[in-house]
Amino acid sequence: MNASLVVTGKCIKLRNRGLTTSDLTSGRSFRLCHELDVSCSKQSFIDDFQNVLPDVEKAIERADFLSIDAEFTGLRRDASFAYSELDTAEERYSHATFCFYILGRTGEIYVYDNSSLRFLANNGFDFAKLYKEGLQYMTVKEENEKRSELRSQSLDPPIPSPVKIAEESAKKFLTETEEKMIDFMADETRDVLVIPGSTLTGFFRKILYNNIASKYQNILIRNVTTEGERNVEIRKFETQQNRRNFLQKEREKLLNDQVGFTHVVRKIIESGKVLVGHNLVLDLLHLINKTVHPLPEHLENFKTLVKTNIPTVYDTKLIAKDPPFCVDIPFTALGSLYKDLREKYEPPTFAPEEGYASHSGEEEGKAHNAGYDAFMTGVCFVTMVKKLDGMNWASKSVVKSKHLALYANRLNNMNSYDIPYLNIVGPDVHPNRGHIFSVECPSSWTPMHVHGLFHMLKSLKIIWMNSTHLYVIPMEEIDSTMCRRLLKTVRASCPPLVRVRMYDDRPTPKRKSESDDTSFTAIGSSNHPKEFKRLKSVGSSDQLSQMSLESPVEEDPPAAICDQEAKKQSKRGPAEGVFAVPEEW
Repeated sequence: MNASLVVTGKCIKLRNRGLTTSDLTSGRSFRLCHELDVSCSKQSFIDDFQNVLPDVEKAIERADFLSIDAEFTGLRRDASFAYSELDTAEERYSHATFCFYILGRTGEIYVYDNSSLRFLANNGFDFAKLYKEGLQYMTVKEENEKRSELRSQSLDPPIPSPVKIAEESAKKFLTETEEKMIDFMADETRDVLVIPGSTLTGFFRKILYNNIASKYQNILIRNVTTEGERNVEIRKFETQQNRRNFLQKEREKLLNDQVGFTHVVRKIIESGKVLVGHNLVLDLLHLINKTVHPLPEHLENFKTLVKTNIPTVYDTKLIAKDPPFCVDIPFTALGSLYKDLREKYEPPTFAPEEGYASHSGEEEGKAHNAGYDAFMTGVCFVTMVKKLDGMNWASKSVVKSKHLALYANRLNNMNSYDIPYLNIVGPDVHPNRGHIFSVECPSSWTPMHVHGLFHMLKSLKIIWMNSTHLYVIPMEEIDSTMCRRLLKTVRASCPPLVRVRMYDDRPTPKRKSESDDTSFTAIGSSNHPKEFKRLKSVGSSDQLSQMSLESPVEEDPPAAICDQEAKKQSKRGPAEGVFAVPEEW
């Protein structure tokens, strides 16, 4: 619903209107973002955005990097879409889990979750501005198709045939209108004649579009809305070519208004600048799906789509999970990370550009405003690079740091047991899960039953997939041979309707062929994917999440109606169809 962009010089910001940009220069002095806040009607806001767009594009061109953030409502269609700590990268990749809108087009269906709307409202999200002034968008693929369609359409519509008129009121209207047209066509000082909609019946409008239009070649008759009234505008031209040129410009303007926020995304992609975000996966999925190309069905094709259009991305949450930051900063949620980085490390000096309003490091209480979150993300990124580079950090652009090579094109994998990141330009981590047990059980089972079945383990971790399927992870080190022996013991004591097998013995569903999933949009390049150098493995020590043994959903709890309901859910597994904002967002 609310997207923002922080770019690294001069800044422009459209707060809570689908776009925020600020331009941060490299070096020790960083400029922040100019805020443009104008009360206006829907159309005037669109015109205002089109006027500001060239400045936004210039700011992007001068940027070292762009930090982005989005605030959106969350939706899980059913329990099968809930996160599990044992999701593989392919299982977690899905374009149907959440919906993200700047505002969307007229007639588009909205799907939302009440708890997410309440979360946004509690954090000051301005829904009135969203619905009154939100920018439209479309994918670049749709934009290209519409432009091709416009080029194929004729600008010379067929001349209409006059309609027969019998009623006296209609004859009178035609006579009066013809007299007005004679005066209008002879008046060289006037190009437009407006007939108020309040004086027109449906048949009178048909008389204008058929009888009047058939008598004059170099005119254009169309409906226009002025101050809420649907009037008819008659515009005259010296030649037919002038009429065609006007129609072409009007069509282009209408399409540009519909493209909306995608103009900014197109410029970002064309610039080839580095993209930075915090816990970036969902933001990137929505950015690609809504403004570039519909998400492909398979993960590898999604990776190709991203790297074809965006050369480099960084996730500040992933950087924060490695030394030295994980030693001094226990919590990596954006607000906590931003606060601790500023307190424990010496951040650069930030100075708003003269004459512009901006965010500053002293502001508090604006978290979950997309503009401020993007600002915090940019500050965190720069501060961490400064710490990693030491004394010589300001001698080059912040994105040139050699320490960033470990994190390039790797996105934090939220709430995952043993896959710390998603690798956009190479193979993902494939952990050894030979020691994990897969258990199918009755829906009445609780963690107590699981502990009783695996009583021979000193400690274990339970991960619930749903009310009848769970995984058991021994927290002590045991090899695969020992696990197989243990499996026999467990199976010997299994009650009816309980089935236990090793993780690797699970049946794997057949996947649809990917041959129909490979046609993507690449901006500013040929249709073939670019060559990308694959990086070596990170080799970092990610802090794996530690989940309570007794609760299958403690780290990412569903919204609970009451404490009793929450207790019931903790025994059975995650609630179906419920989205809750993770604590470590």
